[in-house]
Amino acid sequence: MIYHTQDYLGPGQHWFYEWCERYFSKHADWVICNEPNRARFMASSYKLKQMPEVIRTALPSWWPVPARDQVYRRSLLEQAGLGDIEQPRLIVAGGAYRQDRMSPELVQAFCQLPSNYALVFNYMPVGSTSQLACKEHLAQLGIHDRVLFLDSLPYAELLKLYAACDIGILLYPNNGIGHFYQAPGRLTEYLRCGIPVVASDFPGLELLVLKYNLGAVANPYNPQAIAKAIHHLGKLSDAELDETRLRLTTLATTELAYEHQAEEVFSRIFT
Repeated sequence: MIYHTQDYLGPGQHWFYEWCERYFSKHADWVICNEPNRARFMASSYKLKQMPEVIRTALPSWWPVPARDQVYRRSLLEQAGLGDIEQPRLIVAGGAYRQDRMSPELVQAFCQLPSNYALVFNYMPVGSTSQLACKEHLAQLGIHDRVLFLDSLPYAELLKLYAACDIGILLYPNNGIGHFYQAPGRLTEYLRCGIPVVASDFPGLELLVLKYNLGAVANPYNPQAIAKAIHHLGKLSDAELDETRLRLTTLATTELAYEHQAEEVFSRIFT
């Protein structure tokens, strides 16, 4: 039996999930985890006989991903009031306005960025609790424009949005093993769509981002540090961002593709 977990690990936070995971992990012949630090923690916490194998969350190289749609991008820029701005930059928050995605800190960081930046939230239906909370925060900060609220999108449309943007956000609170040793699915989606990331400076995610030059990292509790990291990526020229896009999509379809990682692991399991 192979137990392949793609979820977070939060001992003491979700007792039933923890009980199930402990049971399956201890009785499985092989355990596969999606982040090396989580694997070490699982082995120690659950007293496993051997270390879990690691296959990071990733899309396979054959997964259909839309190309950058300049017409769609132009429509987003016009909605954000950046239609006539030189070198406009779209920051995609990667979801709704949420405390566990450090959205308040991200919005405060956005206040410190130049006027050629716009911030995009998705999964934010009109009148939703998250949209109202975000608008209230924006009003307190004196921001009334350059922030887009999109409804929930089908997966293909979500990837189309990512491909039209310039920077993806991956910020998380330090409130448990699952968030501290983060292994976000959005990372591989951002990379497949060719956009660099601003991620939490927690050990595992920071090492991955810096090792492969996937973007920049910042203290997720520090809006000034977040703004600096975003601007570090956004100040690149359009030509440099095009080169970055090509490099990231190549990485995501080769060394960081799912099958590239899984092939080695499964060859050991089935031989």
